[in-house]
Amino acid sequence: MASKASTSKASTSKASTSKARTSKAAKKPWSFLAYIAADNNLSDYGLIDIQELCDAGTNKNVHAAVQIDTEGEHDGSIRYEISAPDFEGNSHRTVIARLAESDSGNPRVLKNFVSWGLKRYSADKRLLVVWNHGSGFRQPGRARRRDIAFDDFGTSLDMPEVTDALSRAGITPARKLSILGFDACLMNMLEVADHFSGHADFLVGSQQTEPGDGWPYNQVLSGMQGNPSALALAQHIVSRYIASYKRDGQANVTQSAIDLSKTGAAVKAYGSFGKALKATLPGSRQKVRNLRRIVQSYEYADYVDAVHLARLAKSLVTAAVSTATAAAVKAAVAANGKYGPSVQDSNGLSIWFPTSANQYEQYRAKYLQLKCNQGKNGWIDFLDAYFA
Repeated sequence: MASKASTSKASTSKASTSKARTSKAAKKPWSFLAYIAADNNLSDYGLIDIQELCDAGTNKNVHAAVQIDTEGEHDGSIRYEISAPDFEGNSHRTVIARLAESDSGNPRVLKNFVSWGLKRYSADKRLLVVWNHGSGFRQPGRARRRDIAFDDFGTSLDMPEVTDALSRAGITPARKLSILGFDACLMNMLEVADHFSGHADFLVGSQQTEPGDGWPYNQVLSGMQGNPSALALAQHIVSRYIASYKRDGQANVTQSAIDLSKTGAAVKAYGSFGKALKATLPGSRQKVRNLRRIVQSYEYADYVDAVHLARLAKSLVTAAVSTATAAAVKAAVAANGKYGPSVQDSNGLSIWFPTSANQYEQYRAKYLQLKCNQGKNGWIDFLDAYFA
């Protein structure tokens, strides 16, 4: 997420210590878990988002809990449970556990939180949000490894570490999350989405940077109270996110929901597209460079819209390849929201297309760690040829 741009909600919340810190809650249809890695310049906004959860509260259909690590607000991390409204109609955050200071970028810390949440909050459907700055599959510039869950006094998580933490916590192909949410910048890439296809049914996140306000958590939690399907909730999050920024007049935002059962087909289609583009080299290099210059891109210029690129390339590859590639990516997008002139050609999923050979060489090894590159992938073959 980028810098924050709004103030806290008006209602108040209370914090208290639960007597049943280790008890297991009764089963409900949904559980909401948020891993708020706020030991950085977003610290105040993590607290605002917890207040937004209290503005909505829980009910018979949904559990909600968070773990937050802040910068200066308190020592260590705190696990809060969000209550149902009391007799006055107010919901509260209840302290379930106070933990020692830890590194939010340590995969073991994420694993412990998810494992705890799965055991304490029995549910048929689960939404897990990883909340923080985000940078897709790579770190910004030449900084320390910074992909998501930045801890300014520790480290951060890369995508293989996130999947490993989820697996160790018990999230497997046989026990998937209903929705994995990335309330962070630049995360909705085809390669990133496919990397989590064995851990969740849907992914919700943004192609572009996110304003500091991030998700409207009061509306997310309210949307869970009626026990929606995972698809309906994912679509609800996208629509409420975009509506919240339209209302505030903040443009150039994106949010999309991805059906992870369809990302494998999209990766395969992009592989065929890459092979077709590679076959046009070296004669088409200048034309490809021109396409690269006009394609929809984002805060990181090497992240480009996958559908827009495929459509622009119809002059280089056959219409059948261009159309099939765009269609396969679009099929994986269950909901797409965008608002503002600089994101008008956003279709829900980005793909990596570096701006220079130096940038490609810098991040190629990290890119190869993603699941989509474990087999034959024509897109990486194209990039290798293009930057040779």
